[in-house]
Amino acid sequence: MAGGNATTLLDAKTLVKTRALMGNALRQICRVSALALILGSMAMVPVTVQAQPRAGHAKAAVAPKPDAKPAKASPRRQKSAEGARRAAEAENTNGFNIDGRRVRVDVVKAETDMLGPDGRAPAVLILHGAHGLGDGSLFYPQAKALAERGITAFVVHYFDGIPQARKAAPTLHDERERVIAEAVSYVSKQAYVDAERIGVFGLSLGGFHALSLGSRDQRIQAVVNVVGAMPSEVQRRGVHRMPPTLVMHGDRDATVPVRRAYELASLLGEIGAEHEVKIYKGEGHTFRGDAKEDSITRTVDFFERHLGGDRGLLDKELEIDIALAPVVPETEMLPIRELTIADEALWAMAEQGNSQPGN
Repeated sequence: MAGGNATTLLDAKTLVKTRALMGNALRQICRVSALALILGSMAMVPVTVQAQPRAGHAKAAVAPKPDAKPAKASPRRQKSAEGARRAAEAENTNGFNIDGRRVRVDVVKAETDMLGPDGRAPAVLILHGAHGLGDGSLFYPQAKALAERGITAFVVHYFDGIPQARKAAPTLHDERERVIAEAVSYVSKQAYVDAERIGVFGLSLGGFHALSLGSRDQRIQAVVNVVGAMPSEVQRRGVHRMPPTLVMHGDRDATVPVRRAYELASLLGEIGAEHEVKIYKGEGHTFRGDAKEDSITRTVDFFERHLGGDRGLLDKELEIDIALAPVVPETEMLPIRELTIADEALWAMAEQGNSQPGN
């Protein structure tokens, strides 16, 4: 009996040890299996590791995906003309519609005590250049100066009527001129405007349009052109009439060369149009300082003479000094049709930023 009990106890201890060893082995197998499952799932999911740049080293550019859309370029930030508009006390009008597009028009009305007996005043349309109004400093002060001398000024946002992106493109000349002609009609219908006394002031691209419109629109009674010129295509078609015209230009203008002003003076002389020319020495495509102030004063004086209520009496009783174009060497004074500075080249230069802001 005793021997049998000893044998039984020995078998029990062996069984316990065997079960313990089997349990440890099973747990090890489970751990290995779990680890294998985890590693297998990680292999199925792509992992992107983004390396961080070291200090002092630029971050490497990430190549775009083949089907990725190109990033949109940020639009060029336009300067605000709101400050200049408020300073000139310009009012927003209802403007007018053309082909379903609203064209904004700001007005600076003539001083009340300078209106005629019928409550109406002469009017001048102000046309901006290829870069729009810019900060407004080249246009609203001019409008204010006109209003202080009894002439109502309208600043026309004529680009509003052009749906194309490159609104100053030479190919859109006729479209822009149609908008400006509609602006003349709008101004002439205002109850406080004398439709028989309307002038146009244009700077750069606006000057080109002021001259072009004045050559064919009988409603325009006076034109002031600042650093613009007669469009080449208009010259090719033929110019046979122009109202009294003031031409102002800088002799260092790299966008619209000063010889375009000489060319214009020659044309005005040939057709017998009354004109004045002022060339500012040392000035470029934008007048500054004393030249800018002088150009504003000359503009007001010119329109007052030719649009004022006593314009007929002034013409008869006062001796008005009409400045002629400067003498130009014969080598430069070629016939007009042979001066072929393409307007397209001027606009290309302007769009590349060679011209001053606001032109």
